[in-house]
Amino acid sequence: MAYAAANMRRSLRPAAIPPWPVPFDQAAELDWGRPEYARRLLREHLDQTHDGASRRRSVIAGQVRRLRRVLPSPPARILDAGCGPGLYAVPLAALGYDVTGIDVSAPALRHARGLVRAAGLTGKARFVNGDLRSVALPDGRFDAGLLVYFVLEAFPRREQPKVLARMASSLAAEGTLIVEMRLRPDQPPGRIDWWDVVPNSLLSDRRHVLLGDAVYDQRRHTYVLREVAIFDDGSVSVRQTSGWLCPFASIPRLFARAGLADVTMFDGWTGSPAHALSDSVLVVARRARR
Repeated sequence: MAYAAANMRRSLRPAAIPPWPVPFDQAAELDWGRPEYARRLLREHLDQTHDGASRRRSVIAGQVRRLRRVLPSPPARILDAGCGPGLYAVPLAALGYDVTGIDVSAPALRHARGLVRAAGLTGKARFVNGDLRSVALPDGRFDAGLLVYFVLEAFPRREQPKVLARMASSLAAEGTLIVEMRLRPDQPPGRIDWWDVVPNSLLSDRRHVLLGDAVYDQRRHTYVLREVAIFDDGSVSVRQTSGWLCPFASIPRLFARAGLADVTMFDGWTGSPAHALSDSVLVVARRARR
């Protein structure tokens, strides 16, 4: 893209930004581990007025109760991949699980460690900074793994089997992997857009005009949320997050490619079976016997 190399330069003008974002454009894709974005994202994780970055604590409490029904019993060893500020990991540790969380955000992990100390759970939960595509995962270490709040879709289609395979290899024999996946976003196919004047956002702590658009390509199963910040001095910042949403019928094959078997899919966080019209699914699978 012509704008890609310049998307952080002050000379970028709104007119130079393509009307339709390109999924997984690495020049525009948000780097979750970059310190300034990670710090602002933590603020959104902890905001109890919305479920946009992490869910609200009341919602998480109900989901942890649901996880308890599909996880092995404590003190099972749990890998919480993409754990953010520990909002699932710490309650699970409080239930007696031995939890290891992994995330790219240093500020989020500092918050998670603080929660552990405040809850008197030192030794029951630990956190590692790393990317799921490259961080060292001990083979056969965990009794169960978690990928919740649509972490998997943040990886391009070609990388999702590799991420799942790395998760699978970290599980003990017949260990359980639980993955939350969207089948579609909360919007119809096509593009929607909006704008506002905000005191701050994920892109900046300065007051700015925030332009946003979201594109759902149903045929390619991709979703892109893009934000453009325009400042008083004329400078512009562009960032986006992309997702590849695995079709319902393809989920068992995706998990099989990663060495996972006995795939069961639930309709979201309910105990009911999933179907093609579900908005999201909770997938429970096991490491295939070697």
